[in-house]
Amino acid sequence: MPRRELKNGKQVADWLAEVSGHLQAPGNMTLIGSAALLWHAHQRGVTDNLPEGSMDVDSVTDSDEVAKLCYEALIGSDFERVHGWHINLMPESVLRELPVGWLQRATKKQIGKLNLTVPTPADLLAPKLKRNEPRDRLHAEWAKRVGLVA
Repeated sequence: MPRRELKNGKQVADWLAEVSGHLQAPGNMTLIGSAALLWHAHQRGVTDNLPEGSMDVDSVTDSDEVAKLCYEALIGSDFERVHGWHINLMPESVLRELPVGWLQRATKKQIGKLNLTVPTPADLLAPKLKRNEPRDRLHAEWAKRVGLVA
């Protein structure tokens, strides 16, 4: 059973810094899902833990070097054994689940050689609310409570 120990944005920010530190050439990543909500919370100084932690970071990339680093942290990896969560490399097609215009609204941040794109919290929540699973509803309530969405 995968562990669900991804609970705060510092874990995501630390992992992104680690990825960036390993890049030899510029690479890009789009962060989605609960980890992206946690990243936004961390950027705003929110330290409240996510209720019912996540088991993974969902990322999309077309950069070979970034993909290789993500593959090294897949489910069952040493990375997961150490951290209690893993990286789930997603196909670019999952971005179609986000609302139209999400890319224009997204936050773009340079972390060393990593070009990071993170959809807005409202755009991230749209597919979760459509899925309407209990954990997704908890994450949406948390995002409201900590001020990520109105």
